[in-house]
Amino acid sequence: MRRLGYGSIFLLMFSVLFAGCASFKPVDLNPQIRSGNLVQKADNVVVIFDKSASMGELQGKPAVNETTRLTHGKNTAKNMIATIPEIKLNAGLRKFWAEETVMIYGMKPLAKEEYAAAIDSIENVYGRTPMAKAIEAADNDLKGAPGNSALIIVSDFSEKQGIDDIRPSEVMNAITILNADYGDRLCVYAIQVGYTRNGKELSEKIVQNVAGGYTVNADKLVNPAAMGAFVEKVLAGKCERYRELVAAAPEKIVILPEDEAVMEKVVAAVAEKKVIILAFEDVHFDFDKSTLTPAAKAILKRDIQVLKDNPKAKVRLAGYTSASGTDAYNQSLSERRAKAVQDYLISEGVITPDRLTTIGYGETDPAMYEAAPKEIYSKAAKANMRCLFEIVVE
Repeated sequence: MRRLGYGSIFLLMFSVLFAGCASFKPVDLNPQIRSGNLVQKADNVVVIFDKSASMGELQGKPAVNETTRLTHGKNTAKNMIATIPEIKLNAGLRKFWAEETVMIYGMKPLAKEEYAAAIDSIENVYGRTPMAKAIEAADNDLKGAPGNSALIIVSDFSEKQGIDDIRPSEVMNAITILNADYGDRLCVYAIQVGYTRNGKELSEKIVQNVAGGYTVNADKLVNPAAMGAFVEKVLAGKCERYRELVAAAPEKIVILPEDEAVMEKVVAAVAEKKVIILAFEDVHFDFDKSTLTPAAKAILKRDIQVLKDNPKAKVRLAGYTSASGTDAYNQSLSERRAKAVQDYLISEGVITPDRLTTIGYGETDPAMYEAAPKEIYSKAAKANMRCLFEIVVE
């Protein structure tokens, strides 16, 4: 076993405290601040941190993070603090659990090491989730604070089964009051740990009901560059209405190859001069595979006739994956799946390469929400391991 000197041990301990985990190397945003490319608009930041009973459950995404939601949330919060550049910032940290909420840092100027130590002190998950009480307290914490503020909620936003837990109606009432008090001087950010459907829905409702806000899963912030972009958003006050940030998906007309109305729909789409995607049946894959199954080839053979009948049609092949695995790996896998379909169509002599484009979406835009990504053969996971076969009409 390699031996470490006292200096190395101290450096290692400091790195873990400062960056949340030894492998996280925060993006340096100081040059952007000095150059004026990043203009600070947020003067105050308050984090309210959930340490209720449900935060003791596993984060839930295999091959990414097998820690508890509490630990993952703490690492995320520490990594965020480590990424903040050397600026003047008034900060607060409040924890909430059972029927309690307590301010454990601030409100005072941000001292990173002290703030990280406060995050580390959050332990012993317990009780229900009094998020509404914490939001009301944060409202009071910010009273009298000059300038613009950011409220960051770190939570699973989830109900503990069998417990009168988070009480969403109370949460939304507290957010409504908060928004009325601060309006466009306050941005609200929701960082969800865990992968529960009700948690995702509540986090979205919260940020949709304030002047500006954004919601993101903690797993999306593991990468230093992604965390850097998030911190930029918080500091620069780029908190547009969440509804406006979520672009409307292109209109999709799902058809089958034997549908007699295919050409009529294409003609109508062109006449209306709008982008419409004619989506054929999905081609599915086995877990962690990009090779076509016999069933997938059978689906493609049925689609082939439509391509032969429409020689001017252009096709986009969009690959997707289930939620298991890292973002980077899933992105690569989705691209390989799209290419597998492309190669098959070309090898069959059905379509020339200039009529085909491929794109990989990784695990984004799933066909079904995966509440438990660890269950790699669940109905939802199988539905998401696919390549969407589309004809794009412009």
